[in-house]
Amino acid sequence: MIFNINKDLLPLKIHYFLKYGGISFFTFLPVVARQKGIPTLAVGLMWTVTPFASSAITLMISTLADAFKIHRALFLSGMIVLSTSFISIFLLPDISRSSHTQREATVSLHCLDNITRLSVCSSVYENHNSFSFSVLQKCSNNETLDQVTETQRDNINCMVNCSYPQNMNLISLNFTENFPLPSGLIFNISAERSTFNICDDGNCTIITDTNTAPMLSEFSNFTCEEKYHATCFYHCGADDSRDEKDVTLSDVIHTPEFWLIFILLVLLYGGNSTTTTMADTVCFSILGQARHRYGRQRMWGSVGWGLVGTVSGALVDHYSKGSAHINYSSALIISGVFLTLNFIVSLQIPFSFSKREKLKAKNVGKIICTSKMMIFMLTVIVIGLTMGTLWTFLFIIVEDVAVTWNPDFPNMKLLQGLMLGAQCFLGEVPFLFLSSYTIKKLGQIPTFALSMAVFSLRLLLYSCVTNPWFFLPVDLLHGLSFGLFYPNMMSYASFMTPKGAQATMQGIVKSVFIGEMRMVEAVEISCLR
Repeated sequence: MIFNINKDLLPLKIHYFLKYGGISFFTFLPVVARQKGIPTLAVGLMWTVTPFASSAITLMISTLADAFKIHRALFLSGMIVLSTSFISIFLLPDISRSSHTQREATVSLHCLDNITRLSVCSSVYENHNSFSFSVLQKCSNNETLDQVTETQRDNINCMVNCSYPQNMNLISLNFTENFPLPSGLIFNISAERSTFNICDDGNCTIITDTNTAPMLSEFSNFTCEEKYHATCFYHCGADDSRDEKDVTLSDVIHTPEFWLIFILLVLLYGGNSTTTTMADTVCFSILGQARHRYGRQRMWGSVGWGLVGTVSGALVDHYSKGSAHINYSSALIISGVFLTLNFIVSLQIPFSFSKREKLKAKNVGKIICTSKMMIFMLTVIVIGLTMGTLWTFLFIIVEDVAVTWNPDFPNMKLLQGLMLGAQCFLGEVPFLFLSSYTIKKLGQIPTFALSMAVFSLRLLLYSCVTNPWFFLPVDLLHGLSFGLFYPNMMSYASFMTPKGAQATMQGIVKSVFIGEMRMVEAVEISCLR
């Protein structure tokens, strides 16, 4: 009967609910990365590379699970990696607030009749690492460089600190926020202030005194025309008002925070795909021939995703009012509680796989090389690429449309939370529940065709939205697209699985599905660059 509860499946249902509820802000990660100071191009590159790394992890883990029958150990290990990496990404400091890049430099003072100029240049052996700020205008080509071009009149916040081993002298140059360049350059020595022009001369930053008195010479105690070898730390981008276009990939790629986020993303994707593969494998093992009921188990993950996403979105909006940055503390607390409970519940999931069923690579190879399996894999790639576009850039596009519609749009995270809720409760959950009837009625191939058609319509409607609230009705198509496709994909993979290769086949299909991210960079360059 429909209300009968399978006690073996009950812990699995709770696992789906708690896990997907705990990572309900997974879709916000590209937005979080951008808020932490990573430019959109770098976000696209990161989300292009990480799925390939996680695919390799998934294939390795699923093969090990079938070969040594260690599904439970790998599943629990994946849960720990997933939980810690997901929360850690939110807790990392902003790159723009903590990054200082070190360069060996040559500092020289040029004293002319009515102008003094300080040059901070990369050392000869480091000319490929230019000591200059990308936000500055280029210097004019005047041979004497007596004149400099006007810099951009943007509010930026830059800093240069140089130390000199010879005399332990220290010069600190600060281009402070709320002072439009060039009139607001502060030369911070002995608490004195003067006005300077600044420009970029290839691998140098040129600071020119605009006053008639040689104030640079007086402050620095440098000898004119002498070159001083120094170690300089420079940083640009701590001003929140600075446009994202001023921050380039080269600005952030040398920072430890960038690579730490990248490593955590690889671990996050690997942990997520590992736990999903192991959970789905044991689910089909328990269901046996009733694999068409997989959607009824998986729908509890969608319930947790939508419920927690909606509540967390409202709480984040509430606690972020009046703050320059989005406050994710409430969402992190909920995530921590859910993921901890999930680990406890996951200990009760029954993993039972016959050791007599050995993993044989030739059997897996024969299945993959059949025409049915190859067409199936091609379908998974096409749908996967479509989902990759939505997962990575949907909320970024929502934010851009909302700001265009109303620069002071006050309900950003509430809207995004409601979008998660609409996708899950009004789209995904009903169709996951009804997927067994739909697949039986239409057949697996027509169901795939229907999903592809609805995905196309959904992307077309997204591109036409100008009022951010209209994203909500479009999200109702999530049920007919992903809600039908995913259980159909997993049940067909289980149907095609040879004995002893349950996790391996699930891992292969999921790895192909993660290939969705290959088109992310192209989408980013064409749409958001």
